Amino acid sequence: MPSDNPTDDLSGFLHPGVREVYRDATIWALDKPAGILSHPNPPTARVCNALVRGTYDFERELYRVDPAEGRQRQVYLVHRLDQETSGIILLTFDSTSSATLKEAFFHREVTKEYRALVVGVPSKRQGEWADCLQKVSKGGQAVVQVARGRPNAVTRYSVVEAFEPWGLSLLALWPETGRTHQLRVQTSSRGFPIACDARYGDLAANRRLADQIGLKHMFLHAYRVELRHPRSGHFLKLEAPFSSRLAGPLEKLRGEKIP
Repeated sequence: MPSDNPTDDLSGFLHPGVREVYRDATIWALDKPAGILSHPNPPTARVCNALVRGTYDFERELYRVDPAEGRQRQVYLVHRLDQETSGIILLTFDSTSSATLKEAFFHREVTKEYRALVVGVPSKRQGEWADCLQKVSKGGQAVVQVARGRPNAVTRYSVVEAFEPWGLSLLALWPETGRTHQLRVQTSSRGFPIACDARYGDLAANRRLADQIGLKHMFLHAYRVELRHPRSGHFLKLEAPFSSRLAGPLEKLRGEKIP
């Protein structure tokens, strides 16, 4: 029999690597692994490594899925994560709630906390970074760099744990804005590149970390989101723990001596 809950038939449309964190009749919070696309890259509207197994509408920013029983459903993507960034990503089941949450993001009413393992240990254990970031083309590849101008990217940070003998630290990052590659560029430009970031990171350090602690994926994780429910107004705090691909190497840092 079809479920009384109109959202129940949608779990089967998730990429098999994606985990459900929270769901009600309005919000769908998912834990996206590294390597999974938030949505297909245009012009292709459907790919096997996308978050949801459905057809993506780029103009309306939603997935269309077709359950075996029942009408076609629409799932709205509220925000995005880079393909190699893991963690919490939010969707809604209606356009009004999606618009409400996007407005809340714009007005900085949603708190996003990321965790990143970086190469280096900041001397100032907490603070704020403000930069002017701009996209440029280098060798046919679009990259983001710090430029002169009024800051358009602001991030607060705090050192959660320092691994001094390894020359590494685990940071909590709270982006106040949502620029492309913001956290990756702001850490790298200050000499603290995110571990195993292939684009903005330290390639020699990346190889060393892969060999010594088995870290083979960029250590940037959308760890926590705090928001008001778009319909009820209730406060929600949603968390996604580290996957074994991140937690395992982190435990090695805590428990092993430098080889």
